[in-house]
Amino acid sequence: GLNCAARPPSWQPLRMSSTASSMSCSPVKSAAAESRNSKLVMPMPLMSLVARLDAAEGLNDSWCAFLSQRLQWQPELLAAAAAAVPTLAPDGLVTRTTTCSTRGKSSVGVAQCEMAWAVASSVIGQVWELSQDPQGCYRVQEAVESAACEEERRALAQELHTHVLEAMECPHGNHVLQKCINTMQPESLQFIIDELTHQEGLVVQAAKHRYGCRIVHHLLRACPPPQVSRIAESLLEVASSLACHRHGAFVLRCMLESGTEEQKYQLVRCIERNATSIGSSVVGARIIGAALTHAAPKDRVWIARAVAHDPQILLSLAKTKEGHRSALLV
Repeated sequence: GLNCAARPPSWQPLRMSSTASSMSCSPVKSAAAESRNSKLVMPMPLMSLVARLDAAEGLNDSWCAFLSQRLQWQPELLAAAAAAVPTLAPDGLVTRTTTCSTRGKSSVGVAQCEMAWAVASSVIGQVWELSQDPQGCYRVQEAVESAACEEERRALAQELHTHVLEAMECPHGNHVLQKCINTMQPESLQFIIDELTHQEGLVVQAAKHRYGCRIVHHLLRACPPPQVSRIAESLLEVASSLACHRHGAFVLRCMLESGTEEQKYQLVRCIERNATSIGSSVVGARIIGAALTHAAPKDRVWIARAVAHDPQILLSLAKTKEGHRSALLV
């Protein structure tokens, strides 16, 4: 059976058939034997699969039809899995011999990619259609999140090309875009930025949309400043109106929190020049509070002076729930 030295006495290993010990075994059997000899402890799903294949005479059993074709014809893929599973450290803690970054910066073994691909294969060819469905969007998100490598995520996201604007305004599709942004490498997200900036006014339109503002928000956080510079420029051009907009203010707060120093400076100057109109807005009160929290110390002073210069602004802030904190900061 599999090595169980690190397991409690009550744990019973899976029993193998006598064929598992045959010297003339398949690549899958060799993988299982090698995993036992090297004292690897496999996750239960993988251990069960390898054990069953180890006990089988081949891949001719009817249940094997549920495996992907690559696994049926190339069982040696499972051999790589035995070398890419968790091992037990001396202190009994589980460590991984191979890892896959959540942003795809490293890759796992071919076998692990193949097993993760089984989830993705169920949505391939219908990603956009499923993304518009209340239940289907969850399947697509699961496929993107469980993908073992960046190539798989790109293959799934490829089907969203030319549909970005529709997806970001869709109550279900916007969640799929958010999942892509939060799991894929920045360079893989360029198609979203390109579709968002290919026509003037689309960035502002998205920032004012109840779902689109989330996409812009996540792009500003996930991508390096040079990659989203055109998005930031479009937002800064109309910052005074966005500051008083329910969804637009949400995007501007993100710029104040994670933007470059230059972007923060330009935004603070805009708030200072339009302190009266922004301060009189319930939504704008949040922007003033965010600027007083995240701007450079000198810039905070300029905003505080602009607000305090007009007592009516300070009074308006103090009367609202959102503006009360901003008034205290002033």
